Amino acid sequence: MLAGEPMRYTGLVDVLDAETLRCNVCQWRCELKPRQAGRCKVRVRDDNGLAVHNDGLISAATVGPIDEHRLWHFFPGTQVLTLGGWGYAFPEDGHRSQYGSVPLDEQHRRRLAPERAATFALERLCRGIVWGHSDPSVAHEYVFDLLRTARAASRYTALITSGFLTIEALDQIGHYLDGICLELRAFDDAAYRRLAGVEQWRGILEVAEHAFHRWHCHVEVVTRLHPGVNDAADQIHELVRWIRSALSPFTPWHVLPGDAGAAAAAAVARARRAGAEAGLFYVYGPEPGQETICPSCASVVIERSGRIARMTGVQDGRCTCCGADLHLRTSIFKRS
Repeated sequence: MLAGEPMRYTGLVDVLDAETLRCNVCQWRCELKPRQAGRCKVRVRDDNGLAVHNDGLISAATVGPIDEHRLWHFFPGTQVLTLGGWGYAFPEDGHRSQYGSVPLDEQHRRRLAPERAATFALERLCRGIVWGHSDPSVAHEYVFDLLRTARAASRYTALITSGFLTIEALDQIGHYLDGICLELRAFDDAAYRRLAGVEQWRGILEVAEHAFHRWHCHVEVVTRLHPGVNDAADQIHELVRWIRSALSPFTPWHVLPGDAGAAAAAAVARARRAGAEAGLFYVYGPEPGQETICPSCASVVIERSGRIARMTGVQDGRCTCCGADLHLRTSIFKRS
């Protein structure tokens, strides 16, 4: 909640009995009795409902290129304001986010009204506002206000997300959401359990598909490979097939090493070959300076150098050499 405002309560709730409420913000769907906190540690059951203790609290705020978020086909080369909050979608994964817990020290509990965020983005000539640094599924109410305010200011919007929000939560923000960078950790039960502490992970796929087809969001997928955990050939094959069939062969897939060393680099190289051979048109690795190539005529359409991306062969979303639709997102007016 913002200073001077009453405690905020989530509206995505089912009443199960006289004492128990079910939270429908993220896919844990915690069932909470009085004084119990959800797995996110930021929603707490009190006498009035499910109180949101991280509402309006900002853990980080940065200005930089959208390309730093691995959204390479989404308003390439533009500057964005990136905000993050407190709370974590996967608190039991063994690699807890540095922004997982709301700080007890009031000095570090920074607050930012959505209207001020939109004004700051305009002042700094940012084309868009992105929620990153922490997962949007645990800051849903504030993210909803932020995206709505950003769109009212004609800024584009995007989420960097694990995809662990619910369809109900997505449908609340879908009208105001332009893009998603989906951090898809694996494509296997055991691998997801090890990497994120999650038993039921396929709801993440349903959320991505719903965002793409129902809300016409631009989606890019990032996978970090850990040798011996999520790099098996059959797992990669199924992941690539899902991207191609459930989303689109034009969906960019960013394959990055999850560990240091030659084994992770080799796993990335194998996965990139598998993606290209399976028909994904845009498969990227970790190295800097990667160009985007037109799938139809192989001409360079986006150049990248350091932190800078520049569209060199694009006009109205099409290749200037052959006229092919590159399936980029360069307008806040969504595709129908």
